[in-house]
Parts: sequence; C-alpha cells; structure tokens
Amino acid sequence: MDMRLRDLSIRAKVLVTGLGALLFVLGVGALASFRYWEREQFALTAEHAVLAARALRPGIEGALAHGQVGAARRQLDALVARPPAAGYRVVLNDGRVLVASRRPEEGLPRSGTPLPDPWDIPTDGLTLRGRGESAASVVVPLAGVGGGRATLELLLDTRRINAAIRRGRSFGLALTTVLGIAYAVVLGLMLEREIMAPLWQLKAGLARASAGEAGVRVGLERKDEFGRLGASVDALLAKEERSQQLAVTRGRALAEQAGFAQVGALAAQIGHEIKRPLAGIQSAIELISQEYAMSDGERGLLTRVEDQLQQVDRTVRDLLSLAKPVGLNAQPAHLSSIVDAALVRVSGTPGADHVTVIRGYDPADPELVVDSGRLEQAVTNLVGNAIEAMPEGGVLRVTTRPAEGGQELVVADTGVGIPPKNIDQIMKPFFSTKPHGTGLGLALVARIVEAHGGRLWVESQVGRGTTFHVILPPTPPASQGATP
Repeated sequence: MDMRLRDLSIRAKVLVTGLGALLFVLGVGALASFRYWEREQFALTAEHAVLAARALRPGIEGALAHGQVGAARRQLDALVARPPAAGYRVVLNDGRVLVASRRPEEGLPRSGTPLPDPWDIPTDGLTLRGRGESAASVVVPLAGVGGGRATLELLLDTRRINAAIRRGRSFGLALTTVLGIAYAVVLGLMLEREIMAPLWQLKAGLARASAGEAGVRVGLERKDEFGRLGASVDALLAKEERSQQLAVTRGRALAEQAGFAQVGALAAQIGHEIKRPLAGIQSAIELISQEYAMSDGERGLLTRVEDQLQQVDRTVRDLLSLAKPVGLNAQPAHLSSIVDAALVRVSGTPGADHVTVIRGYDPADPELVVDSGRLEQAVTNLVGNAIEAMPEGGVLRVTTRPAEGGQELVVADTGVGIPPKNIDQIMKPFFSTKPHGTGLGLALVARIVEAHGGRLWVESQVGRGTTFHVILPPTPPASQGATP
C-alpha cells in the first residue's frame, strides 16, 4: 500500500519521527564512539609495544653488535611471549631479515609493504598499520647493527582488540535496541496522555455539539496549547449557542409579530364594526337611564348591560394594543407610584373587597425611566388576575426591591394556583382557563415588559398561589426611546 507520512495518524507520525530521530542519533553516536574507542585501543596497544621495544633496544643492539644473535633472539622471544607482540623481525638496511620469529624468513629479503628507511624512523619508534584487521606493527631503529642502522619490527596481534570492539558493537546495538523500545513506550504513553487524550476530548465534545446537544463544553483545564485551543473551542461553542438561541428568539418574535399583524388586521376590522353599534347602545342606555323612571331591579339590569359593554370595549382595546408595536413614552417615575395607581384602579373590581393587600416597597425607591401608562396597564392586569384567582378572598402581596441594577416587582397571591402544564402557555395570546377570559391580558403584560428591556416569569403551586416576577432595568433599550 502506498502510504505517505502525511497520510498517517498523528500518533504514528510522532512515533515514527521520534523513533527515527532517536535511532539516528544513537546510531551516529555509537558509530563515532566505536571508531574513537578502536583508535584509542590500537594507539594504547601500540604504545605498550613501543615502550617494550625501547626497553629491550639497548640489549638487542649490544648483542647484535657483538654477533650474539642467539642472545638477541632470546630477548625477542621473551618479548613476544606475551601480548600484544605476536612476532618480530630485525631488518637490515639493505632489506634482508637478520633475525625473525619465523626462522625461514632469516637471510631473505623482507616481503610485503616496504618499511621506512631506518634513518627516517623516530628514535621513539613508529606505529604502522596496513590492510586487514591484524596488519599492524611497531618499528624501532637499531644502531650499530650490520655496520649501520637496522630496524626492529614488532608484529602486533590486533585480533583481541578487534574482538573486543566487535563485542562492544554488539552490546551497543543491543543497548540501542532496548533504549529504542523503552523510548517508544515512554513516548507512546506521553503521546497518549498529552496529545491524543486532549484530541479525543476535543473530538468527543465537537461530536456532541454537532449532534445538537445543548451546553456542550470541551473543558480542557490545561495551560498549554491544547488548553488554549480548548478555551477557543468552548468560546466558539458558546457563541454558536448564543447565535442559535438568538435565531430561535428572532424566529419566535417574527412568528409572533406575524400573528400579531393578523390579529391587528382582524382587530381593526372588528373595531370598526363593533365600535359604532357599541356607541349607539351606550347612548341608548344613557338616554333610558335619564328619561325613564325605573325600579331598582331594572336599573341593576341596565347597569349589568353597561358593564358588559365596557368589557367588550376593553377586549377590543386589548386586541388593538396587542397587535400594534409597543412604543414607549419613557419618562422618570417611581415604581411604587405606578403600583399604587394600579391598585387604585382595581380596588373597585368584583372580589377586591375580600382581598387583603400588603405592600412592601423598596425604601430607596429609585426613579426608573419607564412609560408609566403602559407599565400601569401591565401592573393592573397582574393585580387583576391575582384578585380573580382568589374568589373566596385571600392575601395579595405587592413588593418592590433592587435587582440587576434596576427594580424587581413581585405580585404574589394565595389563590388557586396554575397547573404545571399551563405555566408555559399562560403568556401566549388567546390562552385562557377562565370561562369568560380572552387570553390577552398576560400576553400584553409580557410585551410591555419586553419593550422596557425587562424580564417576566411566574412561579405557582396549585392550591397555594401564584407569584409573578418582573425585573425592570433603569432605562429601556436604546431602540425604545421616548415614543409618542
């Protein structure tokens, strides 16, 4: 299979590169060490041989000068009896062998590579190395031999040196192999822990995020490059989540806006069709109440008819308010004053006299930049719903307190509560659990709060009551300035 290095996995690339570099360094180092050791061993052996030859040189020169070849031979035989010398020759100036460890060579010209001229050999001796593993010798000049100068050649046995070098090479190769395996194991473990594990963690996190899992974070708690990469990936995932949430929010807003536009068109048409008959009926009721004498029962019936007409008129106005974009006429105001005004408005509604209202306002009571009219309408709806939730009477607590740089309004009742299945539905237009409800009140409250840049949420327990929370910032968003 044709596979290039770049096609391998990161683990394989690091292992191949690391092992290759290690083997190259160890191989070059071992080769250089062996070469140096070989030269040093040979030089040391040759030095020992030279010292031995120089020590024997006076005795050999004296014996040969007096023609005592046997005495010289005995001294030389004693020298080559122990390593590193393996043989000897005394070569005259004319190239003939005078004395040799191999006697057949005596009297014959020396064969092989010619020796240097005796006059060119230093007094301290000279080391010669020819071809082959054992072709090495030491030459020392001899004076007064054969009427001139001669050369003492000691043949060195380098086989022991070469055998030791071969053993060293084998040991070095084995050591290199063991070190390479150990290095591969250590490198693999470090690679798995320091590189592959973070990569798998990154891959797993991205796979979960790609599968649509929410809130996924890689969570690489490291201070190296992988830690910085993990932090960047987490930041991208968080940004992507925010983008998705914003897209969902915008999609819902567009859908609601489209629905509100349809409601607006319908409300405008209904308003034109209903308002004129309502005005006529209202005028007729006023005329009847002024021109005709009626009993208390008849006047009560007429009052109920008038209340129903007002309810229809409020429904039409809520439809129109819900359909139109919420524009704010924002001015500085105290939240406590707005709440008091809303409580006054609902004080005359049915059931209000059976409810105990407990106020708890923030002592600082800072000014907020709000549309007092819109906000009073929202608070009126919340308080009105709370009163309707307590048909047998109860306690209504209205509290303001600091929150998130602005103010939080809390409207809590001890009424019937809201079933959990309805919590997410109650602020949608036209959703209502009341027999005669339109489902527009809380939807309008939510729009007014959102227009102020605030938040609205509800907590409820069936049979124990409901609590609405409204958080308002100090000022509305820039897009919601003072709008008439």
